[in-house]
Amino acid sequence: MNEPKIYFDVGANDGRSSLPMAGNPDWVVYAFEPTPELADHLRQRARACTNYHVIQKAVSDKPGTAKFNIAGQGDWGTSSLLNFNDNIETTWKGRTDFKVTKQIDVEIITLRDFCLEKNINQIDHLHTDVQGLDYQVLIGLGDMISIVQGGDIECSRNHDTKLYKDEKFVFEDVCLGLYQSGFMIEAINPNDDHGHLCTPDSRLSDANELSIWYRRR
Repeated sequence: MNEPKIYFDVGANDGRSSLPMAGNPDWVVYAFEPTPELADHLRQRARACTNYHVIQKAVSDKPGTAKFNIAGQGDWGTSSLLNFNDNIETTWKGRTDFKVTKQIDVEIITLRDFCLEKNINQIDHLHTDVQGLDYQVLIGLGDMISIVQGGDIECSRNHDTKLYKDEKFVFEDVCLGLYQSGFMIEAINPNDDHGHLCTPDSRLSDANELSIWYRRR
C-alpha cells in the first residue's frame, strides 16, 4: 500500500484548494489559515475527515508573532500580515473589499520548523496564497525546500501593481528563485484582468497578480 501524498495549503482561506481532498485516503492535507472564522469553517467542513488538519497560524520566513490585518469582506481573501498599498484605488479600480475590518495577534511559523516537528520529509504539492508574502513561505523552508516536489504560488506581476506595502518579491524574483531551487515552471496564469475578474481572453500582461505552477526538475 502506497503512502498518502502530502498537500500543504498555506493561506487556505475557505478551503477551495484543499477541501476537495478531505476524506481522500490518497492525501494528507495540512491547511494553514490564521483567520479564526475561516479556520473554524475549515474544521467544520472537514470534521469527519482524519486526513485534513487545520493549523490556525500564519506562515512566513521567520517565526514570531505579529498583527494580522483581516479584510472581512468579499471572500476574506485579502487578509494579510502586510498593509494595503497606497495606490490600490488606481491599480485595483472598483474593488471595495480592500479594507481592514479588524486586527488580531497571530503566531507566525516557518514550514521548516513545522516539517521538523511533524517529521514530514516530502511535500508533494505546496499551494501558497498568503497575500504578499508568498515567496517568504518558501524561503522559510531553508535547505528543506528540497522536499517540495511541486506547487503553485501567487505573486504580483511587478512592483507597480502590488497590492501590499513592503511586498518584496514579484514575478521575476519568484521565477528566478524557483529556478535556483531546482524547479521548472509548468504554467503561468493571470489572477485578474486589470484588477477585475478574469475572462477567457485575459492576458498575463494585463493582470496585477499571477499564479505560477512549478515542479521539480
